[in-house]
Amino acid sequence: MGTADGVRGVVLLAREASGAEFSEKEMEPLQGFAAQAAIAMELAERRRDAAQIAVLEDRDRIARDLHDLAIQRLFATGMTLQSAGRFIDHAEASERVLRAVGDLDETIKIIRSTIFALRTRDDDVAPGLRAGAVRAAGEAASVLGFPPSVRMEGLLDTNVPRKTADHILAVLSEALTNVARHAHADRVEVVLETDGREVRLTVSDNGVGIPPGGRRSGLRNMAERARQLGGDLEITTPDGGGTMLMWHALLGKTQDPPQD
Repeated sequence: MGTADGVRGVVLLAREASGAEFSEKEMEPLQGFAAQAAIAMELAERRRDAAQIAVLEDRDRIARDLHDLAIQRLFATGMTLQSAGRFIDHAEASERVLRAVGDLDETIKIIRSTIFALRTRDDDVAPGLRAGAVRAAGEAASVLGFPPSVRMEGLLDTNVPRKTADHILAVLSEALTNVARHAHADRVEVVLETDGREVRLTVSDNGVGIPPGGRRSGLRNMAERARQLGGDLEITTPDGGGTMLMWHALLGKTQDPPQD
């Protein structure tokens, strides 16, 4: 069954060895049936492909709406609450506002995980770390108000395992979000590099720096990711001001990312 371009299957008609050979009259309807069956299989495959495309397009639309609408509104609400908290004198009320901001942060993380799942195809080849870093920087531009500069060196897609890349992209996204929320910066530089033995991510900005009493849960998560991979996290203040985050991990050690 099939066409000259390819065979889709075989129809086997058999009778006992002692029986008469099949005549042309018997073979003719069989050939017609095989042709019709091949057409039916072709149509079924086309319908299946069309249905799959429709599902994937719908998943892309949902992921885009979640990112462009839900996350941006939650992020804006969190920043508004955080700003309003500075004017609240009542300690308990201020703590409740900060707790609500933390809940919004966790909700954003959940939605981002959902977006990643929606955009991941079961049969996809794993996206490269370079492409993922560029995409993360591009998505952050809408909340930063400007595009961060990105520089990459080394065989990132070849030498960095997939699970390690997942850690890096999570740290990069968290770092850029922190800059947008706290730094009041107008310049951010991202450097991602590997020498084959370890991978290093540096995110620097020219903002106001990290306040002494600021929330540290995000930084602790980043540090934990690095230590699981034999690396560490360092936060420094350059001479010109701002903040420099340096995250590095050894290659070859891959563990599952911690659950946000």
